[in-house]
Amino acid sequence: MARPTGAQCVAPTDESKQFAPVLVGQSAAEMATVDMATTAMQQAVSQSSAGPVTVHVLSLSSGGQYGAFGAGFLRGWSENPVTPRPDFDLVTGVSTGGLLAPVAFAGAAFDPILDTYRGIAQADVYRNYPPLTIPFRPSVASTAPLQRLINNQLSDELIDTIAARHTNEGAQLLVSAANLDTTENRIFNLTDVASSPTSAAMRRNCLTEVLLASAAVPGLFAPRQIGGELYADGGLRDHVFFRAVESARAQVARDTGRDLRVEASVIVNGALRRPGSPAPDTLTGYFARSAEILADEVLRDSIAETVAFAQGRPHWRIKGVFAEVDLTAAGCAASQASGTIDPCVTTALFDAGRTLAATAPINWKSAQDLRQKAGEL
Repeated sequence: MARPTGAQCVAPTDESKQFAPVLVGQSAAEMATVDMATTAMQQAVSQSSAGPVTVHVLSLSSGGQYGAFGAGFLRGWSENPVTPRPDFDLVTGVSTGGLLAPVAFAGAAFDPILDTYRGIAQADVYRNYPPLTIPFRPSVASTAPLQRLINNQLSDELIDTIAARHTNEGAQLLVSAANLDTTENRIFNLTDVASSPTSAAMRRNCLTEVLLASAAVPGLFAPRQIGGELYADGGLRDHVFFRAVESARAQVARDTGRDLRVEASVIVNGALRRPGSPAPDTLTGYFARSAEILADEVLRDSIAETVAFAQGRPHWRIKGVFAEVDLTAAGCAASQASGTIDPCVTTALFDAGRTLAATAPINWKSAQDLRQKAGEL
């Protein structure tokens, strides 16, 4: 079987030499000591004359079709009459959360893009290969539909806005993916990609490749090759990465002598509940349920670890939401196998998220609530 190549992310021109280091990415440990969030925090301090400085951070988790909940929540949050969605200094995303991250970062003017996730169906994201050809392929499905969807969402205006927020405000947009060659989690700075001195087409292609890599569910979607290495679903590792944020906060606080605080909002794109039905008695059914269990366990561990980390630090305040949606009452199946994308489910999730966020006050879960929910199983 040939090694997956994906679309080319660099062109055979001089600009590729400038662009390659951005695409290779950096490990979470490296980013913690270099500039993952330092630029954003330095800028926030410079814009405040006195007193404590609050840095707003948004983390969007993985969750497959449950990303529709996150999309709806972001949409409704902008519409909240009392506490509308702020312009975040730092946005992080993993897998389906990574797909939402560029819009969340660019601001409410681009919220109509989020409506795409209401009623999104499997055919809008992937198509299965003929069964007899699967043994000769790196995955069971093609993500050509998802690639078209991402390309359509990444308009020149959106990319330019991401670049402008980075250049003018120091804001950062970070998406993670798992390096299958080294097994490390890698963080890609999409604001660097968006503001790089390359053509609009090149920037769009490279942003798309990173987003496809972060959402590449193993087995279902083929991994993507970036900088000569293979990357897959960022949800295989940490869903949220606040340790590096704290490293940057502490460093900037020491350097400036200012009281620097972090207000972190976590949108959990997952049900965090047991499946409502037995696993289907098929090979693909067994595979899907196993992948579902693994994804759920990694998400729970990541949430619990992150909340515990933030709770123990006086300069942090963390709040979050997760999808508490009665799909049976909405007329949808109560349980969906991992990888399935049902338009009834995504409509119900989107509407529930939008209503929750648009209602004042927003019913945020506390750090303790999140930790308890993550530890239920």
